[in-house]
Amino acid sequence: MKLPSLVAAVDRALRASGVPLAGQRVVLGLSGGADSVALLDAMVSLAGRHRFGVVAAHLDHGLRPESVEDAAFCRRLCERLGVPFHAAEADVSARARRERGGLEQAARRERYRFLRRVREETGAAVIAVAHTRDDQAETLLMRLLRGAGATGLGGMRPRVGRLLRPLLEVSREEVLAHLRDRGLGWREDPSNADLRHLRNRVRHELLPYLEARFNPALREGLARTAGLLAEEAAHLGAEADALLERIARAEGASIVLDAPGLASAPPAVARVAARQALRRAGGLARVRAVHVERILELARSKGSPGRRLPLPGRREVRYRQGELCLGPREAETREAPLGREP
Repeated sequence: MKLPSLVAAVDRALRASGVPLAGQRVVLGLSGGADSVALLDAMVSLAGRHRFGVVAAHLDHGLRPESVEDAAFCRRLCERLGVPFHAAEADVSARARRERGGLEQAARRERYRFLRRVREETGAAVIAVAHTRDDQAETLLMRLLRGAGATGLGGMRPRVGRLLRPLLEVSREEVLAHLRDRGLGWREDPSNADLRHLRNRVRHELLPYLEARFNPALREGLARTAGLLAEEAAHLGAEADALLERIARAEGASIVLDAPGLASAPPAVARVAARQALRRAGGLARVRAVHVERILELARSKGSPGRRLPLPGRREVRYRQGELCLGPREAETREAPLGREP
C-alpha cells in the first residue's frame, strides 16, 4: 500500500536516521501547531508498520492566555489517535529574566529540557520535533543576516544525538496539504504573526520578497545549501574535537587551551575549536564571531601573562605562560568589553 507523500518522507527520514528500532519509543514534541500535528499523524501511521511506540509531550510556556486551550486540543488529539500524552507548564518569562536573555531562547531551553525529561521518564530512545524545510530556510537567512560562519549557516540537521527532525525535507505547503487530506485541525499561535520577531519578518516579508523578485524556489535552494553546509560543519567539528583532545584540559569551571597549539591550527578548525571550548566553559549565549576572533588573536599574539579579554556571561579569557584560560571572570578586565554585558 502506497504511503501518503508526507508519511513517506517521514518514513525515509526515520530509515536514514536508523531509529527508532522495533520495540523502542519516540517522544514527539507536540505544540498543537500544523507542523507538529502532521508529524504526530505520520508517526502514528508508521508506528504499527515498524512496531515502535509514540509518546506526545506538550509544554505550556505560560506566555499566552489561550495556551490552556492549546494543551486541551493536544490532549484530545492524542486521545483520538491513541497516543500517551504528557503535559507540563513552565514559567518562561521568569527564566528569561533570570538568564537576562530573550523569551524565544528561554522557551526553547525550557521545551528541550521538558522533552528530555519525558524521554527519560518513558524510557524512549529519541525525541522527534517538527522543523520543516521552510524552518531550515528561515534559519539560514536569519543566521546569514547575523553574520554567522559556516558552522552556524549549516542550520539544523536531521539527527543530532537523540534528537530527530523527520520533517526537514518537507515544505510547509506539504504539511498543510496533508492535514487537509486527513481532515485534521491545528492551533494557530498569534505570536507567529508578530513582526517584532526576526523570524516572523523573515517568514512574512523577506522570503516572499526574494521569491517574488529573484527565485520562486528559494526555500528549497536555501534548505539544500544549509544541508550541504551542515555536512561540512560536521567535518570541521570532528577536526576541532580532535584538536581539543590535544590542546585542552578542564580546570574547575574553566577550560585551558594551549595557545601555540590553537594558533598553529588551520583557522577554520581553530574557530570551531574556540567555540566548542566556550560551549564547555559556560555556553554560547551571546557569543559572537568577534569574541572568537579575539580569542584567536590572543593565542597568536604571545601576549604578556595576565592579559585578559571579557566574554559574554560574566566570563573572560586570560593569557598565562602560553595558555589561554576560558572561564568565570575573576576581576575587572583590562580591556574594553566587546559588547554590552549584563
